[in-house]
Amino acid sequence: MRIGSRTLFRRSLFTALLLQITTILFAQSGDSVGTKPFDTFWTRPRTIPKIGVGIQDRAFLELGLYWHNIYKDPLIVASKGAYCTVDLFIDDSNLLLGPKVGYEFTAGIVGTAVDLTYFIDHNYDESGSNRESLVVTPKIGLTILGFADLFYGYQIPLSEVEITSIYRNRFSLVFNLNRDYFNLKEAPRKYRKAPKK
Repeated sequence: MRIGSRTLFRRSLFTALLLQITTILFAQSGDSVGTKPFDTFWTRPRTIPKIGVGIQDRAFLELGLYWHNIYKDPLIVASKGAYCTVDLFIDDSNLLLGPKVGYEFTAGIVGTAVDLTYFIDHNYDESGSNRESLVVTPKIGLTILGFADLFYGYQIPLSEVEITSIYRNRFSLVFNLNRDYFNLKEAPRKYRKAPKK
């Protein structure tokens, strides 16, 4: 049975909304004395693993670390933070590495990110020389509360040398493995200093 893109989008949207509502309900149930039922807070930032897969002209693997924290509100769960990862493209002829730094922000089911990638194309010709290129990639897509991101990105070259063997359009599915998602109510919070009287 063939599923249309609209049906797939509706099902994904419904699943994400259901997960959002479930997270809100479970995060509020069982509040202990001294906490508000509609508490709003940022968790303390954690350094967490960021792992994913993607496709451009070929499949790639993304591995790295994310300085991640989560915002909990009765109506929405958001997340933000900087990350440092590397894209690994492997094929029969060469190895293409893409170390990068970036920043991501998600709210509910929508997420955005931007990263700066320094591609190194190892042994791209017979002499064994490397080719290097710098690109910036804005990304947007769907997310499940910032835990799992399905993003579309478009690479914009910043250097004179461009690696034409990879397409500018990219799709990626990335998981931000923060254990605070499993118990937001008890997660360490980022408190601000009380104002002086």
